[in-house]
Amino acid sequence: MLSSNEWRTRTVEDGVVRCPSCNSLNVTMGACAVGAYTIYQKYVCEGCGYEFQAMFGLIGCVPGSNNEGNDT
Repeated sequence: MLSSNEWRTRTVEDGVVRCPSCNSLNVTMGACAVGAYTIYQKYVCEGCGYEFQAMFGLIGCVPGSNNEGNDT
């Protein structure tokens, strides 16, 4: 089983979500909760049945978004 830090590093480097228990790519996304600067995403591994959750943080905004220039 990968630790949280190992899973995070591997996910960022590879750009794909793998099961931290069995390393399978056969992972299904479940419900997510969106906050002001974070997203919590639930996952289920279809290979071993392991359930896990990841937290992602907003680190910037994309220029040219629909909100650009709005000062509200």
